[in-house]
Amino acid sequence: MPRYLLLLHGDEEGEAALSGDERRAIVEAHGRLIGDLREAGALVASAALESSERTRVVRDASVTDGPFAETKEVVGGFYLLECPTDDEAVEWARRMPGSPGLAVEVRPVADV
Repeated sequence: MPRYLLLLHGDEEGEAALSGDERRAIVEAHGRLIGDLREAGALVASAALESSERTRVVRDASVTDGPFAETKEVVGGFYLLECPTDDEAVEWARRMPGSPGLAVEVRPVADV
């Protein structure tokens, strides 16, 4: 079955400014979505990522500390799904709980 990587881009500063209750509500909404994905047999893996402060990029054997882009949005987590169609992967992406600056990138995973 085709696999899709859903990359969650968001605004770290905006998320840090949320109250504890607001952050908890987002985490609980992700928990419900994960339950739905498991029930549908679509979830392969998911995880939140740590702060971008610890991000490193390795190119041509040299290591560069972040941040790397002139933007507030960073990848804050991912979902790896198995879905029969692109449309179904996009529908799951539309169900992502809202958070500051959220954009969900849906990328088909190449068969190698």
